[in-house]
Order: sequence, then C-alpha cells, then structure tokens
Amino acid sequence: MWLVDSAVELVLLGAECPEERAFAGSLGAAAGAQRFGRAVAAAMLDAGPGRCRVTAVDPAADANALHAALKQAAGRGGRLLVVYLAGQLAWDPRRRRPVVVTAGSLRENAASRGLPCEWVVSAMAHSGQAERLLVLDAVADSAVWQDWQPEELRRQLPAWGRLVRQESSRRGRAESGGSAGGFAALLADALEQGVPGAPAALDPYALQPALDRADAPGARWVGPPPESRLLLRNRAALRGVLGPRSRPGLPTT
Repeated sequence: MWLVDSAVELVLLGAECPEERAFAGSLGAAAGAQRFGRAVAAAMLDAGPGRCRVTAVDPAADANALHAALKQAAGRGGRLLVVYLAGQLAWDPRRRRPVVVTAGSLRENAASRGLPCEWVVSAMAHSGQAERLLVLDAVADSAVWQDWQPEELRRQLPAWGRLVRQESSRRGRAESGGSAGGFAALLADALEQGVPGAPAALDPYALQPALDRADAPGARWVGPPPESRLLLRNRAALRGVLGPRSRPGLPTT
C-alpha cells in the first residue's frame, strides 16, 4: 500500500480461494490485480509523484478486511476512485445476490463468507471522490451466470469489465472456462501495444474496441461508461509523434 497524497485512488481487490476446487476460477485474481495496477498506474496521464494512491489488498483477506480497505480508500477525497474487483462470483440464494468468494470458503458457506458485490457498490456510491469507476474481472458459477447480469452494476454506478462462466466437468468438478484476471491481461496488452488511430489520451470507451477484438467469444461485458476521467496514454499515438521524421538530428525529406 502506497500512502501519498493523491487525486486518484486505485483500489485493487483480487480475492482467491485456493483451498476449494469449486472455486479454482478465483486463481489468477491476485495476478490480475497486480497487472491491472501496474498497467494503469504507468499509463495514467496524471499519475505523477503524489497524484495516485494505490491500495492493494491481500488476496487471502476475508470479506470484512476487503470491505474495510475499500471504505478507507473511498473515504478520502480526490478526483477519481477506481476499484478493480477480481475473483470468482458465487450466488447467495437467500438474498439473491452475487458475492466474491474469499479465502477459506467451501461450497456450503461461500455465500455467507464472501464479499457481496452490493457492499462494494455501496461503499463506492458513498465515497468522497468526484467520480467513481468499478472494474469487474471475474468468473461466475452456473447460478450467477443464470440469474445475474453484470450490466446491473451500471444502474448504480459507472462500471467496466468482463465476466466469464466457469464450466463443470462430467464428474461434477469445476473446470474454469476462463479465470479471474482475463480483463487485466487484455487491458495491459492493449496499453502496451497502443491503439492506432485513437486519440493520445484513451478513456475506457476508446479502449473497448481493442479489447473486443482481442477477446475470445463467450464473455459478458459491462460498460464501459461513455465518458470517464480515467485517461491513459496511447503508445501508438506517441510512436507516431516520435517517428523517424520527428526525431531530432535526423534529416527529413
């Protein structure tokens, strides 16, 4: 956790549950959080010294610790709050809501031990930042896939991200048809390569076509919002500016 005064709050919540085979889709959430944090912090246009605070929570943290870290970051003022939420979603049948599975959970208690998505939404909705963006990078079990759409998040706050379904084998064991962290990989690759023909400053809406082209079929996407204060450098535009004809000391024709 880097504690410096900032205008941008970046909160990385990547929850994993390695103890239960049914939640194998959560593995990759921690790596996804790290990848997303590095890519966004490096590309953010206004992320100079003292301009960005990153809160990275232990992937083995329980729901209360994850929620507390988010509430602490959300309580600070600033221009923008970005929350990256990665892991496997399980369905809470009693409250009819998705929860992010946390470490130590079993099939029978995941709904009661997990972090409800609505807790994340509520903490963000009451944050002290001028703008908020929730980034979802998750795997859904069959119940979540059937009963919930990630687009529901957009009814409550600006959201962006990707949900894939976890498949089950004939023996009843869970097999991940994707894994948490897939969105972060797509985004990091797009930022590394840049988006030719796009503006020098990329918001989520400008980045989305590049992610769509690189993604495999079957994922459900949420967002992106039509406008956002999250602005990231387009390396393709920078390479155009610094092409051979533009480099000092080289002859031009």
